[in-house]
Amino acid sequence: MSSLNRRFTRLSLSLILAAVAALGAALPAFADNGVSLTLNAGTRTASIGNLTLTALNYSHSGQSQTGTLTLTADDSTGSGAGWNVTVQSSDFSYTGSSANGSSIPASNFAITTANAPAKTAGQTIDATNGPKVPGAGATGTLDSAHKVIMANASYGLGTYTQALDVSLDVPAQSRAGDYSATLTVTISAAP
Repeated sequence: MSSLNRRFTRLSLSLILAAVAALGAALPAFADNGVSLTLNAGTRTASIGNLTLTALNYSHSGQSQTGTLTLTADDSTGSGAGWNVTVQSSDFSYTGSSANGSSIPASNFAITTANAPAKTAGQTIDATNGPKVPGAGATGTLDSAHKVIMANASYGLGTYTQALDVSLDVPAQSRAGDYSATLTVTISAAP
């Protein structure tokens, strides 16, 4: 190899090494960095909108009146624990002007049909895991609590509505006036 070629090779190699060293000095140092996030849990709620049954006329015979309650259940906890909702009624208190009025027992007020829920927001309804109407016990008199809707673990992460068809049996010769009851709606974790 000629001395010119050797000088050129040395010069090229020196330039390449200098360029690599310059690049290495210009490159930033990397460290292990990360990003973190906290997702806060929301709440689990259930409620039923007010219902006014159509008025009846005084009668010497027993009569009944029907209506539909609308239940709303929401699971915004993010826990995926699953949940269930129960409904129970108080007696219908007489609020009329007659001193001889009496209440209508909660055992005369019943859920006749617990309809399939509908999604308002969130997770899609799964036919097997819910939210869904429980296999048994969703209908009956409301003097005791009835589980009307439920979701298994990992399901029901959203907001859902459910129509509950109800019937009130009004005893014969019930005093004319107004009657009202209070519904207790409870949502609990776990199906």
